[in-house]
Amino acid sequence: MADSIWQGLRIMWQLPDLLVFCCLWGSGLSFGYYLKSAFVYDNLWPHWYALVGGSMALILALGWTLRKRGKQRYSYDHYYIIFYGLLCSLLGSCFMLTKQLAVSYYFSFVGLSVVFVSSFSYVSLRSEASGLRPARLALGNACHACGLTCGFVLFNEFEPQRCGLIELGVNLLLLLLVCVNELLQHLGVHNYKESRDLVFNLLNEERLVFLPRQAILVQFVDRRDYKLLQSRQWLVLLLGGFVVLLQRCCLLHSPVHLQLMWSATLGFVQRAQLYTPFALYTSGCALSALLLLRYTPKLVYLLFGVIQITLVIALLCIYDEEQPEHCFLFLCLIYASAGVLSSQLIHWLLECSPFLYAELSLAIGFFLQLFIMEACKYETNLDNIWTALLASSLTNLFLTLLAIILVLWLQPRTASLVDVRNRLLGIRRLNLPAAQTQFWHTNHFLAHNKQPHELQSVQLDKSRVFQQFPISESNAKADKF
Repeated sequence: MADSIWQGLRIMWQLPDLLVFCCLWGSGLSFGYYLKSAFVYDNLWPHWYALVGGSMALILALGWTLRKRGKQRYSYDHYYIIFYGLLCSLLGSCFMLTKQLAVSYYFSFVGLSVVFVSSFSYVSLRSEASGLRPARLALGNACHACGLTCGFVLFNEFEPQRCGLIELGVNLLLLLLVCVNELLQHLGVHNYKESRDLVFNLLNEERLVFLPRQAILVQFVDRRDYKLLQSRQWLVLLLGGFVVLLQRCCLLHSPVHLQLMWSATLGFVQRAQLYTPFALYTSGCALSALLLLRYTPKLVYLLFGVIQITLVIALLCIYDEEQPEHCFLFLCLIYASAGVLSSQLIHWLLECSPFLYAELSLAIGFFLQLFIMEACKYETNLDNIWTALLASSLTNLFLTLLAIILVLWLQPRTASLVDVRNRLLGIRRLNLPAAQTQFWHTNHFLAHNKQPHELQSVQLDKSRVFQQFPISESNAKADKF
């Protein structure tokens, strides 16, 4: 087990894979700038910046889907799309240097949305069939959350030029590394335009990866080692994906929990450390990446889902408007557990979607996440803080419990992308005993020219019966050992 984990980690740190994690960090940096501006300086007014970026991600994913449908194969254009996203972020940082923050956010959100979709798609496709895909996606999610925390710490609305200069340097460095990566690809030093999933690679090269369900089922007709059931791919994707999406967003983007966390931090440590909830969320994301190297996504989600439900109930019991510092430790654990659960959505959308619509599913999920983030700002319209906290917490409890049930019921075991697709389409492999294993149970194949009365059955255990020749004269009956 330790050797397989080390092998997976060693494969992860090749340049194309390391670079895509750095791009996710840069995408999170821009997102952290916006969250600091919206939640701290701008008094939680709803904005259109995020939805413009999400809409751009949808347009990109739709065009990408049409291109895949036309070519009938993956051409691994991810780094070209990432290059465009980094250029948009670079333009956003240039506008920030001129103190035009509104225009800067439009370009930054377009850039971070494009990088988010293409980077996670690439991480999923590059994963091998050994079951490390959830860990790789969780690591990408941790890099994005780490960038978000760094952006939240660094941003200062009264010094936009300093923040713009930092973002400009980061985007220029990432653009340079993308160009170096493409140069190494051209020189044949490495090949980032292939998956480590051998079966997926073979189907992609033969242009069979986007076949409709009926064409796939034809390959398994009259095969005794498979049985065909009803497809449940769209049920898993739509029902499970929507509930897991709501569960991920309702707590992370809740202004009521965020304001309570800031008040509790100020009362507990006597300092206004506004980045605390995002730092705890990032630590949970990193812990998720480590746990998924060893444990299945179902087990991790079940364990930390139950932990989060318990913590939210405890928070409601201990809440005191006059002494918010009593809630500090509970809120720390709640945000950390939210980070552990957060990568489940990305894993679900990319692994359970049809290959043709994987990027489109992720883009829709990201757009809905941004929409919920803006809609959650209306929580502050409630005058009574306890009422708002109770409503938000009860919603979170219900969604977490429902998400746990759906994950345990619907999520397939992670493996090769083709194996996951076959299970979702209702193609199940039967565990039939192989023909040669019968030799271990009996030696009839050695007694071809012997008459039945010349052999003596000797039972070695409940399932192993051997034929003895010649018959033992000392005991004419069957010996039983």
